[in-house]
Amino acid sequence: MHISAHRPVSLFLLVLSAAAGCSSGTTAPAEDAVLTTLEIISGGAQEAVVGAPFPEGVRVRALDQFGNPVAGQALEARVTEGSGWVVDPSPETGANGEVTLAWYAGRTPGTASTLRLRAGQVTATASGNALPATPGTSHRGHRNFVEYIPGTLPIVITAPHGGRETPSDIPDRTWGTTVMDTNTDELAYLLADAFEARTGERPHLVVLHLRRTKLDANRAIQEAAQGNPTAERAWREFHHWTETALERVEADHGEGIYIDLHGHGHEFQALELGYMITTADLNRSDAELDESWAVEKSALRSWVARTGRSHSELIRGETSLGALFEAEGYPSVPSPLNPTPPGAFFSGGYNTGRHSCRGGEPICGFQLEVNQDVRFNRPWGTAAENMAAFAEAHARVIEAFLQLQLGIALGGD
Repeated sequence: MHISAHRPVSLFLLVLSAAAGCSSGTTAPAEDAVLTTLEIISGGAQEAVVGAPFPEGVRVRALDQFGNPVAGQALEARVTEGSGWVVDPSPETGANGEVTLAWYAGRTPGTASTLRLRAGQVTATASGNALPATPGTSHRGHRNFVEYIPGTLPIVITAPHGGRETPSDIPDRTWGTTVMDTNTDELAYLLADAFEARTGERPHLVVLHLRRTKLDANRAIQEAAQGNPTAERAWREFHHWTETALERVEADHGEGIYIDLHGHGHEFQALELGYMITTADLNRSDAELDESWAVEKSALRSWVARTGRSHSELIRGETSLGALFEAEGYPSVPSPLNPTPPGAFFSGGYNTGRHSCRGGEPICGFQLEVNQDVRFNRPWGTAAENMAAFAEAHARVIEAFLQLQLGIALGGD
């Protein structure tokens, strides 16, 4: 009785066991699963304009030896060929064993890029190609936060502080400066248009459209984005496109000029020309400014040897930018008339330090701080009229300076 009473149960368990075995297919105990394959599902071969994001993310799937997806697999993503970059260099697969990676084309047109994904000894690669950018055509990055309009002149202009967009998913920065440089985005476009009207060609232009409360592209990334991934991505786009433009200028012309555009609200109404030379430095004599310590920190350092002029002459002499702007009716500091700042003064920031004379390269530049008399409504003209007039004068000044100092002719009248 005891044995026969349990036979149906035993048979039932055997049936369940058999059924379970039939339904498991290639599933193996978790401890037996080993990652064997990284499979590129889509986005493995693409094209994008230099410096731009590839249109489709690289979608990759991690599989074990039984063909099952591996969730939570940590990967290393690295661009191994070309000058592009990947947004997330340490991704992890999701519950379906997949992850999608955004990455960017390199800075040189016609060059290949390779994105390598690795988990231990298992690898997969995606490829991309950087296409030439059409001069005068606007290119936008992720969510249109950064804009690059390539040009053909040996001039690169960046505008990091005039953006107005305030997306709610990017928290406000909690430390550092957050004041907007009013009307500098509008002025940047006018500067580019003025060069085209004068020479028939355009400068390279990089504009950040995020408000400074969300991102400060003129700071190192820690202060600039304060840990927000979306803001960090926009910061990298801004500088990647700036470097793309600088490399294009060097390839096409050998040398050129970099201008980081800002606006100031200081009491003294003058243009402030920041060469990374501080107020304390400018209070020194010309002889001291010509010493090696001052030249080495200057945003014009490569031009001292190139032009044969002294450092002090380049920054505040009769052939300096300040002298040329003052000849157009725009008070400037430093200049022959204002060799030292009479008050608060911006000497140049992160962008100027990073992108001017990079590693001794021939493209030097300065931080241009435009005063409120140029950017705002005044009794003698509206902001639009004042900025348009300044843009025309600016084009004449930069053209004259490049011809005078470097022998570069832009083709203006």
